[in-house]
Amino acid sequence: MNMLSATNSTAEAKTTPQANGGAEFPFQNYGRGTLADLCGDLVLYRSLEPLDTRLPKIRRALYETGLAGDLRPRKQDREYARIALFYAEAARRLAGREEPLQELLFVGDTLYNDGGAFLNMIAESDLRGACFIGVEEPTEEPAHSLNDGIYMANRWASIADWAASLRADGFQLGENTVVIMDIDKTALGPKGRNDKVIDQARIQGAYKTMTALLGKELDKESFINIYQEINQAKYHAVTKDNQDYLAYICLVITSGMLTMDELEKEVLDGSLTSFDQFTRLVDMRMLLNAGGGEGLRQAHDAVVMSVRNGDPTPFKRFRRQEFVETVGRMGCMEDDAPVADMLAQEITLTEEVYALAEWLRGRGCIVMCLSDKPDEASIPDPRHETDLPPIHKAETHRVGVDIRPALAVIA
Repeated sequence: MNMLSATNSTAEAKTTPQANGGAEFPFQNYGRGTLADLCGDLVLYRSLEPLDTRLPKIRRALYETGLAGDLRPRKQDREYARIALFYAEAARRLAGREEPLQELLFVGDTLYNDGGAFLNMIAESDLRGACFIGVEEPTEEPAHSLNDGIYMANRWASIADWAASLRADGFQLGENTVVIMDIDKTALGPKGRNDKVIDQARIQGAYKTMTALLGKELDKESFINIYQEINQAKYHAVTKDNQDYLAYICLVITSGMLTMDELEKEVLDGSLTSFDQFTRLVDMRMLLNAGGGEGLRQAHDAVVMSVRNGDPTPFKRFRRQEFVETVGRMGCMEDDAPVADMLAQEITLTEEVYALAEWLRGRGCIVMCLSDKPDEASIPDPRHETDLPPIHKAETHRVGVDIRPALAVIA
C-alpha cells in the first residue's frame, strides 16, 4: 500500500485526530506523547554520556573502542560511529538479547550529519543498514530517491513506504535490529513542517542571554537581524556553523564592542578567518576599550577558556537558556487548538516517526535517540531548572499524518 493513500485514515481509538484546513492540510493532532515513550532513556546528546545510567560511561566506551579518553567526536566523524555502535551493542545486551545485532536503521533530516553518520556506522560494522532522510515540502509533488542505502523523501509520511520497501528487500526488522533516531527536526519539530519553532526557541534563548549579560533591554528586531545575518554561510569560516560561536559573536556586536560592518568587512577581505582569531580581536578591543560591561567580560572569559579546552559548546549560559525556551514550547498549546497554530507555536512530535518507532518496537527492535544537540540545551541544570524535564521526557503533541494503516499491512 502506498502510504499516501492512507493520509485520511484515523489513528488508534485512544487518540482524537483533529482535521484542520480541509483537504489541502493533511496534518492532524493525535494526542500527546514523549520521546521516552519510544526509547526510554536510551538517549545520547553531544557529550555522548548516556542518560540511561545502566549503560557504560563515555570514558569506558572510549577505552573499549580504542579512542582517546578526552575525545568527544561530532556526528559526522568516523569515531562517532564507533561509539554509537558500542552503545547500540550495549543496549542490545541490556535488553537481554543474546544474538549480536544484524541490522541498523537510521532516521534523520540531514544528509551530511545523519546520512554521514549512517554511512560511517555501516563502514565500521558488519551490519546491514538503511537510512531515511525526511523533509516536508508541501508545494512539491511527493518524491523520493535512493542512493547508498539512503532513502530521501520530501514527505515525512513516506517513512511508511520506506519501511515496506525494507521488508520487501528482506530486512527482518526484529530483535536483532537497532533503530537510531535523530531528535531535533526529525523526531521533534520535523524539518519543513515544524522546525522553525525550534529555531525560534534558540533565537529567544540567545536574545534573553544577551539582555541579561548586557544589563539592558535590546531591540529584538535588530537583534534577530544581526543573528540571521551572521548565520549565513559567508560567515562560516568564523562561526564554523556552531550556534555557540554565533551567539557569542552576536553578544559582541550587540554590546557595541564591534560593529556589523566591521565584522563583514574583515570576513569578506580575508582578515578574519577563524573563531579563535575573533576572540583575540575581542581581547584587543577590551584592552583598548573598557566598554561592554562586566557581563560581556565574564562571558568572554568563559567562552575563551572553553574553546581552549576543546569544548565544542563554549557558551553554556546561552545553551541553558535555549533549553528553558525549548521546553517552554513543548506541549504549550491546548489539546483542541487548531493544528496549524500548533505547528506554528509549539515544538511537536513527528507523528509519522513516532508511529514507525512504536511499530518497530512492537516487532522487537531496539530504539535509541542520538543527537548532536548540546547536553546543556537538552537536560535541566540541577542547580536551576529543577522543575523542568529533559527534552526526551517533555510531553508535547503528536502531529502529522496517520501511517498506522500502511504499517499494519506490512508482513
